[in-house]
Amino acid sequence: MNQLQMPGRSIPVADTYDVIVVGGGTAGAFAGIAAARRGCRTLVIEQFGALGGSATIGLVLPLMATHMPNYRGHCPLSAELVERLRAVGGVEDDDYYFDAAMMKVVLEDMAVESGCTLLYYTTLVEALREGGAITHVIVNNKDGLTAYAAKCFIDCTGDADLAKAAGVPYESGNHNRINQPVSLRFEMAGIDFDRFHTFMRSLGNNAQKYFAMNTAGMKDILMKAEAEGVLTQQDVCYFQAFGIPGRPDAMNFNCPELTTKENVVDPVFMTQKQLEGKKAILRLRAFLRAYIPGFEKAYITEIAQLVGFRESRRILSEYRMTIQDILTYRKFPDGIAASRYPVDVHGEEDVSLGLQYDDTVPATERYWEVPFRTMVPQKVDNLLVAGRCAGMDFRAQSAARIQPICRSMGEAAGIAAALAVDTGRVCFRETDGAQIRKEICLPERF
Repeated sequence: MNQLQMPGRSIPVADTYDVIVVGGGTAGAFAGIAAARRGCRTLVIEQFGALGGSATIGLVLPLMATHMPNYRGHCPLSAELVERLRAVGGVEDDDYYFDAAMMKVVLEDMAVESGCTLLYYTTLVEALREGGAITHVIVNNKDGLTAYAAKCFIDCTGDADLAKAAGVPYESGNHNRINQPVSLRFEMAGIDFDRFHTFMRSLGNNAQKYFAMNTAGMKDILMKAEAEGVLTQQDVCYFQAFGIPGRPDAMNFNCPELTTKENVVDPVFMTQKQLEGKKAILRLRAFLRAYIPGFEKAYITEIAQLVGFRESRRILSEYRMTIQDILTYRKFPDGIAASRYPVDVHGEEDVSLGLQYDDTVPATERYWEVPFRTMVPQKVDNLLVAGRCAGMDFRAQSAARIQPICRSMGEAAGIAAALAVDTGRVCFRETDGAQIRKEICLPERF
């Protein structure tokens, strides 16, 4: 590769904060809100023009369920978000379903009211360190390169971008370094749900807002469309759709699922998936209009700006959560999130081979926890990493990557940052994770 040497240049330091959060997605929004509410001067840096990341920019809904009968998985900020969404018609009685547009508005209101400074349309360029601590982040936007200083930093990029820039070791992908497949989600409106539901009932399915490959009759219809050249084999590898609260004629589609490779965050690959994904979405529109009653006049209302990643980089942390922690329903003194969501790896035919959950665990104890230490990276003192890029192995991450977990991790990171700033000792390896557990209100047992 040709090299270009840039002459020495001066980069202005725009401001200094207590806490800087890089990435305003599901985890990042909660991290910023939690830190700001505890008195920290907090900056949230986001590459798009809204908070919510995968949930809003990527159109990833609904929340996946924790599958715990006595716990819905909501940390305190998540419970507040649900009630605020309910007030504007952005959730239904089943609070896992949400309207992505309303979530953008509500998350922003929560952040601004809490005192967060938001900086949109800005991307991370580099991290500067002195010894074991990050001192500044360098970012880029329409004003060019700018630096910001802080006492501590929280990486909520989903891809461990800040951690990587700061020299934190990481891993990515499965045993062959191949990441999970990516998707490009979209939404349609103009659906006649009376005709659609009548058709679904004729297939033996009474669901009101969900259908997929495993829905009665759907696989046969998809296979027929492939045989007739309307859809490709890749189009029918995964098909799933959901209703949207407050939109009585609309659905959200968790497809097309696209291919994968090593390092899915490669910008060339990401660009290819946007191009391929849009063509696939048009094929799916043609299929729905021709094969599914009620969709004859349906139209596309939105295509996600963000390619949907299930997994990319994962940091090496003070504690690396493993598949055995999932299978044995392991609990931790510093657990800050709980779930029994299953291993969920797309595109891996043998992912369940040899996996055996511990059936000696009492039914009431069949859930696992995510310890605070998974967010504490190796080699850097004043950085936390929250979200799907925390320290987990490939299969454990597939179960712990869901939004309720990411929300809890974000809030826990914000609480920890505020406590560290308050004590004046910002070294997260020394943080008492059990105290964070209490602050985030995770009970000892459910």
